[in-house]
Amino acid sequence: MGTRERRQREADSRRKEILDAAQRLFWKNGYPGTSIPQIAKEAELAPGTIYLYFPSKEALYVELLMEGYQILHDRLTVEARRPVPPEEQAARLLDVFLNFAREYPEYYEIIFFLVQRERSGGWEGHFPADALARVRAHETACKTLASHILERAGFSDPKRRSDTVEAVWSMLSGVIFHFRSDPAGRRVAARAKEMILAAIFSGHSS
Repeated sequence: MGTRERRQREADSRRKEILDAAQRLFWKNGYPGTSIPQIAKEAELAPGTIYLYFPSKEALYVELLMEGYQILHDRLTVEARRPVPPEEQAARLLDVFLNFAREYPEYYEIIFFLVQRERSGGWEGHFPADALARVRAHETACKTLASHILERAGFSDPKRRSDTVEAVWSMLSGVIFHFRSDPAGRRVAARAKEMILAAIFSGHSS
């Protein structure tokens, strides 16, 4: 391995250490309660080293948002491409969403709770418009997969598809909040999935 390749591997490793430390602190303390010096301490680095890789706390946060959305989108894409009936595809997508929250609770917190606080003006300060645009583009990509399944199922009205996806997205967030804090949550989540599918596919009209 040449010098350039070795330095790149070292840089990539350091960058991942910083992101991992930031992820832990954002999950534990939230965005307002986390600072660059805290992240540096968690990663056992000097604060100045953080800035060599990320220009700001906002940049670190947005990077984690992108990572989380990419994992979710990749998993949704796999299920959306399966050659099965739309209702089964929809059921699989619901499972992906629920399993993502269970397997990646840190990413889930960052995406589905802290982003909502930013959009409602609940944080001190605001992200740059271009950063928020990137976040929303990733969210839209995930929702578009679900919309395409509804279109295959006969939902011809784009507005109806969009409203349905938004409603399910919001309901699942509530269900996940419940099952993560309640021992009976998995059973509740399974029942919620049944009710959502029944509401969408039982006797709908386009």
